[in-house]
Amino acid sequence: MQERVGQIGDYWLSKRPGSDKWCRTWYDPVARQTKRASIGTSDLQAAQLKLAEWVVAHATMGRQAARDVALGQVLVRYWHRKGKDLASAEVTKIALGYWSEFFGESTVTEVTAARQREFIAWLAGQRTPPLSPGYIKRILGIGKAALNDAYKEGELDTVPYILPGEDGEPNDLVLTLEQSVAVWSAAELPHERMMLALLYGTLARPEAALALRREFVDFNRRLLTQNPPGRKQTRKYRPVVPVCDFLLPWLADAEPGPLVTWRGKPIASFKTAWRKMRDRAGLPKGAVPKTIRHTMATELRAAGVPEAEIQGFLGHRAYGGKTEVYAKYRPDYLGHAVQAIDAYMLRLSCVLETTKATR
Repeated sequence: MQERVGQIGDYWLSKRPGSDKWCRTWYDPVARQTKRASIGTSDLQAAQLKLAEWVVAHATMGRQAARDVALGQVLVRYWHRKGKDLASAEVTKIALGYWSEFFGESTVTEVTAARQREFIAWLAGQRTPPLSPGYIKRILGIGKAALNDAYKEGELDTVPYILPGEDGEPNDLVLTLEQSVAVWSAAELPHERMMLALLYGTLARPEAALALRREFVDFNRRLLTQNPPGRKQTRKYRPVVPVCDFLLPWLADAEPGPLVTWRGKPIASFKTAWRKMRDRAGLPKGAVPKTIRHTMATELRAAGVPEAEIQGFLGHRAYGGKTEVYAKYRPDYLGHAVQAIDAYMLRLSCVLETTKATR
């Protein structure tokens, strides 16, 4: 039988005689004839993507033998079915792109352990500096999630074992008080200073801080909800935290809407701004926005804050679950942690003011 280009289930790509445009093609058993519908592009890769998108939206696929299914088909279906709606959609898209680029037209059964080791070596050489082992492990995990999703949806009869990858070296870097002062001194723009205030005042992960809005603040109870309405909590739990004295004026003076904005619009990433601030502050290259979270957690620990309170601020679920659903309404909710944050920021501001006065 003639090879069917880009076949996904009962659909494949073909061209009408005299046309360079690809068509979605299928056999109609009622009419007993092959039918076509133009996809509108002559580019094969674009046509394959459009076909996969159509199949995801309209077609039901039965269980198929892994040897007959292209890995690219699995990746595209996973992206449109689940990946694009994940909180980590940006990273997921990049990871699926790496899988697609390396494995090309390979079938699922061709994703062998040997090929995966070649894939890992290929990933390690993609950038300068190279991708970290931890990031490579995450890429492997996303590909595994795509394959397992296809199996759970009844589209594959089996899936290959995906190598777990290696854990990266833990980033134990924390900032000294002087380095924190240097970072604040390097923050030249309002959105940079607001981002620092949120990172230091809430211990939030950077992506969570960027999603914060003024409407998430309950000024009467002085509580800040980090998880946006409608967003499903994930393993990276976004807690409700009390608003410390240091952070309160930053929130009270903010305009309605996103707290971190550039030219009136929310920003998707703080990486570029952070790199400039880091360089101006003379911090080591290993310092990233999340380093502030590690720094403050370390400071809270050094100040004798109970472990449960530190976990509560970090979103490690110490104050989550049904038994603690009302904990945030207690007057002393995470009170020791709040005191420790305010004490640290007071020391920081004193050093900052002294530094300015001596210039």
